[in-house]
Amino acid sequence: MEPEEREAMGNRRNKWIGRPAAAGLAAGVFLGALLYAAEKATGLKVYTLLMNIDYVPVLKEYRFPAPVEFSFHLIVSVVLAVILFRIVLRFRWTGRRMAGWVTALNGIVGLGIWPVTALSERTPALGDAAALGVWLAAHLLYGGVLAWMFGRILRKEES
Repeated sequence: MEPEEREAMGNRRNKWIGRPAAAGLAAGVFLGALLYAAEKATGLKVYTLLMNIDYVPVLKEYRFPAPVEFSFHLIVSVVLAVILFRIVLRFRWTGRRMAGWVTALNGIVGLGIWPVTALSERTPALGDAAALGVWLAAHLLYGGVLAWMFGRILRKEES
């Protein structure tokens, strides 16, 4: 492979993986901070749920320090962001359409994760409507932040 080809491939990888991964990292920190603040303000265990790994077969046997638990969340956020960005590119979503879909898909992810609350004593009860509302609102905001960052990535590529 010629040096020019390697450089072009590296630029494509940075553009289509590196930047979305960075967006996932930043949006993941935003979601974590938002849910941490919400839990402190309301007493609803929404940040605890974000950090919860009681439903992962091998990992549930261990208690990890908070930074390690948060890093698990960030890994999921980065992987999700890269996948969502690939979907955005695949369907050529831009502007409001992209914002709507990315936000909605993150709301669906939030709703999909909610049932794991039933698998832990530390998280909100499955029927806790207030906690569900905070959890869903935070995931929709996360989706909005991610869509905004994706828009910046795409605009940067156009210029």
